[in-house]
Amino acid sequence: MKNLLRYLPTYILLCIVLGIYTQYTYTIFDIRILISLGGLWICFFFIFLLRRSSIKFILLFSLGFFLIGNFAAYVNNPKLYDKHYTNQKFNESSILIRIKEQLKSNLYNHRFIGEIIQVNNTIANGDIIVNLNLKKNKDSILYKTLIVPKAKLTAIKTPKNPHEFNYKAYLKQKGIFHQVFINNNYTITDQSSYFSLLETASQIRNRIESKLQKHSFTKEQRSIMNALLLGQRREVSNTLKESYTKAGAIHILAISGLHIGIILYLLNFVLQWLLFFKKGKLIRGMIIVLLLWIFAFITGLSPSVVRATTMFTFVVIRSIRQVKQPIEFSLISSMIFILLIQPLLLFSIGFQLSYLAVFGIIWIQPLLFKIWNPKFKITRKFWELTTVSVAAQIGTLPISLYYFHQIPGLFLIANLIIIPFLSIILGFGFLILMLAYINYLPSLFVKCYGGIISIMNSIVNWISSYEEFVLTNLNMPFINMILWYMLILISIVIFNKLKVKYIIILLTGVLSIQATYMYQKYETNTRKEFIVFHQAKKSITAFRNKTELIVMSNLDQKNIYKTKFLQSYLSNEKINRCEITPSQDYFKLSKHEVLVVDSLGIYPNMRNEKLIILLKHAPKINLSRLIRDLNPIQIVADGTNYKSYIKHWKEICKKEKTPFHTTYEDGAYILKE
Repeated sequence: MKNLLRYLPTYILLCIVLGIYTQYTYTIFDIRILISLGGLWICFFFIFLLRRSSIKFILLFSLGFFLIGNFAAYVNNPKLYDKHYTNQKFNESSILIRIKEQLKSNLYNHRFIGEIIQVNNTIANGDIIVNLNLKKNKDSILYKTLIVPKAKLTAIKTPKNPHEFNYKAYLKQKGIFHQVFINNNYTITDQSSYFSLLETASQIRNRIESKLQKHSFTKEQRSIMNALLLGQRREVSNTLKESYTKAGAIHILAISGLHIGIILYLLNFVLQWLLFFKKGKLIRGMIIVLLLWIFAFITGLSPSVVRATTMFTFVVIRSIRQVKQPIEFSLISSMIFILLIQPLLLFSIGFQLSYLAVFGIIWIQPLLFKIWNPKFKITRKFWELTTVSVAAQIGTLPISLYYFHQIPGLFLIANLIIIPFLSIILGFGFLILMLAYINYLPSLFVKCYGGIISIMNSIVNWISSYEEFVLTNLNMPFINMILWYMLILISIVIFNKLKVKYIIILLTGVLSIQATYMYQKYETNTRKEFIVFHQAKKSITAFRNKTELIVMSNLDQKNIYKTKFLQSYLSNEKINRCEITPSQDYFKLSKHEVLVVDSLGIYPNMRNEKLIILLKHAPKINLSRLIRDLNPIQIVADGTNYKSYIKHWKEICKKEKTPFHTTYEDGAYILKE
């Protein structure tokens, strides 16, 4: 019974997660079906509860929390509500947008997240991406309301090439479906009576940043302070970000569970004197929770900070109550609480990494720490920090490979050196901010604190310079990731309690992983594909033969290899050899022939039962005549053609009943041989 209660929260979480996943992925129930199923479930639950049938009770128990997760995902779909802008008549309408979050600018636009509050004269809601022309707009519009007289919303584009980052799916998880591009055709309304907590937090941050600029901190030092203490890392240079990534320490720059955990540890230490008073533990816990949420508020209440603060709030409450349940109860309870409020956080990479790292520390670190028992206190602390870093890395390794396809080989060294620096920076950082805010920050403090940040950056740059230790192109399919986590869990169980049945399960898991790798290797070694990638104004085609890829393009090799979608394809498809050759007008595959018609519009009079025509560089041709002369089975137009030409060709192909594929609309063309 005790074991059942120990795993009950995990089981409840699993049912809720499955409910959220199925509703988000497949949308299997609408609200009427959910209400009907909920009513039936309540009736059957009480009937079977009276009859005390354990198996039926467990099934109903599972179904109940599955429906709860399903319902949570359903009601958090913004498109279901009538006032959402997608349910309004929208055709270059006049809209009011409240700017509520600033994103990193690109080469052409300042970028923000804005909330639509009115379409024409109708109250509306819904978040969109706002793009303001970089050259024409210099005024700050954060937390201001814009009137855009003729706004045309553009749907977020889907990825055009295989394995390319799906920005549309990423924004969908945040409830964002469109973006708007604005030059200077907008006005700012007077919204002085509008009160926003986030705006207040932004004003506090801006005031602190302006105070820091009066002191002799370098630009790089201020960018690190803004990232670690104020949650704003837009000013961190791309070069420095790349160094932290290669060193395996990029998580340092984004406030998450690690930072909140260090702050919690420091607050526990500083407020330890309260334990000498009556109810001192309760008072200390309340103060800590209050200070954690003040910090979360000042940093802008970003999802990662709110998630981490909620998680550690549950941990603090557990310590106040002095309950005997394991710490997993608090963490799982915080996960359930967060997912019921924001179910789509389930698909957030940050959410997944944060909790997997914490669970890795809780479950794996004690096992690693038992391997060696140092006698000296300094050695013991060093060994403890080492095992914590390794445990967190083991907990996040499979999912990191699934998302990022690389392992920084020197992550352990980086974390062992950087985490003590991070503790010092966080510990003294708030004192620095307070002194700067009241204009009483001594120059000696500035030099010492700035020097510590510079030393940390120098160490990161030094570690990242050993690029040969960064293992790249490590592909981890989804099924492999799940199997590896199952293997890690069963290994933890075996370390705690050695039993024959657990060993059998472990061996079964190892065989399953081997079987999946063998199947994937077979599939890779038998695949042949012809690919027309989508690239605006550039033509890139490729032929894949097993683990080799021949890329045909007139671009130089440096530009080809820098192309992100090609790098992603090489990594995910486990390509061992890539060769760049000039573009060709004709090439023969094992089953098909491909004829390229370029800007010259010249083509030979050839007919083949399996002929494919590739149109590039906007050839001026009579497509109807070409179809009658060559009788192709497929016509493909890549990203080098004019959109007006593509529209015309599409109509002709429809009339001639010839399949037409444009990479602008349909994405990359992939022909399996």
